[in-house]
Amino acid sequence: MLRTSANHNNIYLFLATAETLSFTEAGQKFGITQGAVSYRIKQLEDEIGCKLFIRQVRRIALTPEGKQLYDAVSQSYEVIDNVISDLKDPTPSGELRIGASPSFSSRVLIPALPRFLEQYPQMNIRVVTSSISQTFNDESMDVAIVYADRISEFHTEPVIRESIVPICSPAYARKHNLFSGNKTLSGLTLIDNVNSSNWLQWLNDGEYIATHNNRFLVDDFHSTLSAATSGIGLAIGRWSLVKDLIHSGELVAPYQAVLTNKHYWLVSVKGMEHRASYKLFSSWVNNDVFGKKT
Repeated sequence: MLRTSANHNNIYLFLATAETLSFTEAGQKFGITQGAVSYRIKQLEDEIGCKLFIRQVRRIALTPEGKQLYDAVSQSYEVIDNVISDLKDPTPSGELRIGASPSFSSRVLIPALPRFLEQYPQMNIRVVTSSISQTFNDESMDVAIVYADRISEFHTEPVIRESIVPICSPAYARKHNLFSGNKTLSGLTLIDNVNSSNWLQWLNDGEYIATHNNRFLVDDFHSTLSAATSGIGLAIGRWSLVKDLIHSGELVAPYQAVLTNKHYWLVSVKGMEHRASYKLFSSWVNNDVFGKKT
């Protein structure tokens, strides 16, 4: 049972008026006059106890209170529409637009997607690799997998806390006797991403000491992996992005992993979490992509 005391027909009329910013256009949608729309909006304002629109010559605009109500009402109706759509056809289909960083897309998401498509062949997938704020704001993405401390504004679901671990080629580890258990990293080449503080965190949290080392600087994760597999030095990476290379033997991890303060989050615009397509994707990400397993 809807608990608001306001007239629900007036709320729906308010939504149409807020979307068009025109009493005339809103009236045309409902088959009533401009004056009737204005009168019913005034009724709603009296019920709520505040002005929802600024009435100007030949135009109207939302007040701050009107904008607040519009955001709440539009999200609520979107949730209702999504649920009705899913009830009519509970089998998820259509396009799912998934956002992720280039490194996560290439190293984890895309290699795992064949399993998703095998389970849900009726789904079409679009992978978007750009910033979370940009893609959600221009409505080009439904859901994203994001690595961050925390995220506000959007609907978020924590998936897993990430670890970081030093990695290098097997030959480099043998040459420098890196499996000796020594807590001092000395005389090595440390491959460092200029956009990351992973080395600093790993050294501090793992209680290691680094002295007399050369640095090899890169500015993206693909270059980090390329430098490590080429035997240039000792790199550091997120466990989820490098574990397959370690399991295959292409890289080795001569030192222990350290937990970061960051998580992978499943992020979506509010309301998307009620969709059947989101629910199945969330379940798949948790159980198949990460699986809470290494």
